[in-house]
Amino acid sequence: MLPGEKLEMPIEHWIEDEPPMLRVRRWGAIPEVDEDDDFKACLADPRVGPGIPVLVDCSDIDPPDDPHTIRHLADRLPRLVANLRCGPVALVVSSDVQYGMARMYMAYTDLAHPDTEVFRNLEEAREWLLAGGGAKGH
Repeated sequence: MLPGEKLEMPIEHWIEDEPPMLRVRRWGAIPEVDEDDDFKACLADPRVGPGIPVLVDCSDIDPPDDPHTIRHLADRLPRLVANLRCGPVALVVSSDVQYGMARMYMAYTDLAHPDTEVFRNLEEAREWLLAGGGAKGH
């Protein structure tokens, strides 16, 4: 790394315009401070409006999130979701371990934001969101 060069944060978000959708991509090993910084950036983004569906791609996380990280996310994400007043949330994972951790996250946050689902396929997640979410059991 060169002096003054900034490391790329292993989490990013952007807004898709048509239809409006908050997209989040998480990859690599993600320090809690980066998770918190991206939450703040989402809250500050004027394009993130009430009811916006959220598609979170976790398929490139390595190593998979552990129970401590899941608890950290579960403690913070419901507040973010409430503050953003976002719509359904689709989590995309690529391994059995990630799937189990995502289901653990759903259990922690079910009361605060029950309209969350886990998928193995990005297009299926997108279709679920465009249909309005709400169908459990994937």
